[in-house]
Amino acid sequence: MKEKILAVLKLFLAILLLPFVIGITAAFWGSLRQTETVIPSAFGWGVVVYLILHILLYQPAHIFDTGKKITEKAMGFLSPLFKVAGFCVPTFTILSFLAYFLAKKIWPQMEACFGCFVFLAAFTLTMHLVFTANALKGKSAGWLKENYFFAIFSIYIINMIIVGAAFNLLTGDFYFTDFMKSAGQKAGAIYTASFKQLFEIQDVR
Repeated sequence: MKEKILAVLKLFLAILLLPFVIGITAAFWGSLRQTETVIPSAFGWGVVVYLILHILLYQPAHIFDTGKKITEKAMGFLSPLFKVAGFCVPTFTILSFLAYFLAKKIWPQMEACFGCFVFLAAFTLTMHLVFTANALKGKSAGWLKENYFFAIFSIYIINMIIVGAAFNLLTGDFYFTDFMKSAGQKAGAIYTASFKQLFEIQDVR
């Protein structure tokens, strides 16, 4: 009985995270659309191309596992948290942005190729999230899948914050504070609308 009550509570917490998942997604895309046209286009194509590759052609599980092991070794000093770091940190996405940052320092003209690095970042981020979701399904998902939903929602939010921070550093058109503020506002609007829908007393006179 105790386990079932805890399962319900965890599922409730996961449901509370859902509006922020939606809000941060909408806010990220909105902020991305404020940048040069090529950037949101490259990011969108990176997501689509990976999904097509994964579904129809090839699933690069070994690449994901390599990135996960790199993160776990790099963050081994945070034991036991390092065991989940591989899921929370999109290693190859960060390396994609880092490669652009270093290339731009060496060859300033590489700024014209930012779209290519954005495509690669979106591609690897999608790979990371897809394999993370699959890996979490194989673990203890919980009676109501509450552990799975809470974990995947939390990881998604962390990943979007990391990517948003990277764009803030690499392009002057993406503002991290505005992005997070917008995410909070959109999530708040969903919470408010849901609360009113559930608890507002209708006047039947």
